[in-house]
Parts: sequence; C-alpha cells; structure tokens
Amino acid sequence: MPGRRDLVLAGSAAVVVVAVLGFGFHLLGPPRGQRAISADERRVSDLRTIAQQLNLRTNAQQIHARQGAPLPATLEKEWPRGYSIHLNDPLTNVPYEYHPRAGTAYELCAVFETASAEGDAEYQPPSPFWRHTSGRRCFELDAGKPAPW
Repeated sequence: MPGRRDLVLAGSAAVVVVAVLGFGFHLLGPPRGQRAISADERRVSDLRTIAQQLNLRTNAQQIHARQGAPLPATLEKEWPRGYSIHLNDPLTNVPYEYHPRAGTAYELCAVFETASAEGDAEYQPPSPFWRHTSGRRCFELDAGKPAPW
C-alpha cells in the first residue's frame, strides 16, 4: 500500500501549500491593493521631493537676494521636462496640483488610492504630516520653513 500512502501525503502537502498561499494573500491583500499602496508611496515621495526642492530654492534665493523670493507660478516653469523631479502622478500622469499662496506658503495636492496608516499591513508615511485619506488630499507647506520629512 505504499502507493496509496504516497497519494495521501501528496494530497495533504498540496492542501497545506494552498492554505499557506491563501493565508499569505489574506495578510498582504490582493496584488491590486499592493499596487495601490505602492503608487501612494510614490506620490508621497514625489510630493516630499517637490517640497524639499522648493525649500532649497527659496532659501538660496533669500541668501543671495536678502529678501523673500516669490515662489514659481507653476512647477513646470521651475523644473521643465528632463529634471529628475516627478511632477506627475505615477499612474494617471496627471500633474500634481500646486497652488502658491502669500509669501513662501504653498499647497501641494494629489489623489490617493488608499488611506495611510489604516492597519499594520498598510504603508506608513515617513512623517505624520504626510498621512492621507483616500481621494484628493492637499498639504499646506511653507518654503521658508524646513520641509517636513
């Protein structure tokens, strides 16, 4: 009866493999959900880079001019195509929203697919400042102050 025993062991092993895979998908979520989280991570990273670069630009102009330098009217004028700064959403290719305000204040907006910090398996942004809900979220920033990490 070794053939029957081998068949039972092979079937049991297959059931264990399927159960482990199912549990893994349950913990991680479907691949589509992981892609959405990854895209949101990229959006936060892009917005952080834009904020840091605007901060560096403003500080350098203030040192040289010894006065408050105005922010650019658009991000595209500041960083035309070819720069390593991503100004567009990684999935939709729609430009991130940028709204200069009074002085060195400005707003950056993006549309997120997921909410950050919803659970242990969710993406945790680098700073509480960058937490977001799903949907459109705007961040109020000031280029004259250190950019939030």
